[in-house]
Amino acid sequence: MSLHVPPPGSPFPGGYPGPPEPERDSAGLGILTALVVALIGGTVYGLVAGEIRYEIGWAAIGVGFLTGYSASKATGGPNPFLTAVAAVFSIGGVYLGELIVAAVINSEELNIPVTELFLSHSELVTETWEQIFKDTWTLLFFALAAVGAVAGARKASAD
Repeated sequence: MSLHVPPPGSPFPGGYPGPPEPERDSAGLGILTALVVALIGGTVYGLVAGEIRYEIGWAAIGVGFLTGYSASKATGGPNPFLTAVAAVFSIGGVYLGELIVAAVINSEELNIPVTELFLSHSELVTETWEQIFKDTWTLLFFALAAVGAVAGARKASAD
């Protein structure tokens, strides 16, 4: 809150409080923000991991952190429901990223564009994901994404 300079002769010699800041506690905006950030983060994660053919644990945390942070910032403060939504969306973002990795791998082997493979041959992408990623490490990456979302939401609330 900022203090405004009073006019001469005002009964508030030190200034008076300005108008209150508008509340931004819109769960809808936070959910939309979390969804968009998770989709973008998961896509970037998938493209990078697909090119280097290696899962990146800190990137899964990053997807979660950015999702939680952005959602909390969009609503202007802490919201436990929104933090849980961001955690779920960040897991979905990492899953999307891993599906993109599977599409990139299949694309190179089958000489089919990644987008065509991802959109038209989703069963092949899913089968490849199950062969490559369906293990304990994948569960760990999902958990890291969720923890990152909680940490991001807390960080945004502290700022």
